[in-house]
Amino acid sequence: MVKKEKPIHLAVRFSDTLFGIGNVVTRHNKIVEQHGSVYFGKMGQPISQLKVDKLNQQIEKNIPTFLYLVKGNRKKSTAYRALLLHVQKELPSEHNLIPSYYSEKNILQFMKVFMRIGEIKKIEIADLTSLRTISSLYPLTETLAKSSSGHFYVRERTNIL
Repeated sequence: MVKKEKPIHLAVRFSDTLFGIGNVVTRHNKIVEQHGSVYFGKMGQPISQLKVDKLNQQIEKNIPTFLYLVKGNRKKSTAYRALLLHVQKELPSEHNLIPSYYSEKNILQFMKVFMRIGEIKKIEIADLTSLRTISSLYPLTETLAKSSSGHFYVRERTNIL
């Protein structure tokens, strides 16, 4: 029997306070309301092309693939989830799907990857315990507390009977 591998998802840390942006989630969701999707840019360490390709292949196969967003510090975090629609390293050509503050704050130049997503919905931080980073046996919540990395590749945990 061949064990079917669970899809990978992406978890990314973000901040509302870094550039005095205000509510990042609200600003992105306003574009989703108007256009059906929005680009969420990620700064810092880039995502490997191999993982970009893997995520996009899952999406093309209609495998539900998610972006988990984590805001806050290690002691008090807030979690969100959005359906991932596409991942790319280059600046998107659909400028109307990029929040205006990216150019107003002159941060586009620091974006290493752009994720086209649907509505960002708040979830309970406890929901992240069902996710494991692909490089660890620990729940994502523990990995977030122990690591300073800005992003993680995660899978839903396999139930062991």
